[in-house]
Amino acid sequence: MQNSRIRQVTLPIILITAQSITTLIPAQGVVTPPLTKCHIELDSPHISKYLLRKFGIMAVKVNAYSKCDKPMRNLKLTVELFKVGFFNDDQVAKEEIDIPGLIYANRVVRNQSAYIKCKDTKRNRFYGIAYASGVIDGEFKKTLHVFSEQTVSIKCGTCCKVGI
Repeated sequence: MQNSRIRQVTLPIILITAQSITTLIPAQGVVTPPLTKCHIELDSPHISKYLLRKFGIMAVKVNAYSKCDKPMRNLKLTVELFKVGFFNDDQVAKEEIDIPGLIYANRVVRNQSAYIKCKDTKRNRFYGIAYASGVIDGEFKKTLHVFSEQTVSIKCGTCCKVGI
């Protein structure tokens, strides 16, 4: 009688415990790796030492690099430079490079042309955005927008938005 009562109590406890444990164990999701190892790297905005040394231009610049482990065709790499504004951020520079034809796998493509000349030494905050499009494996692909890791405060007053 005592053994049957113990069995009656322990069996439901074991079942409840087993059900509770299975809900505590996280589900193992299946991670799908990307089909390619294509990526864009974007530097933080900075005063260009090259433009200052070579042309005597004080300018804020941002550089982007694109690399893909597969061959591509007709790559367009766009870099935009933004100045943080009070209500809205202003796009102060935009440069696109187009590379028609074949780009071999693992070739680094650079866009180092997005800059804005400083008009004075008023401090402003800048960040960059880069994105690309091209044909990989016969399909037209676009990347997501990549933001610079930091919004940087630089002594560089600028006057205008792109196109003004």
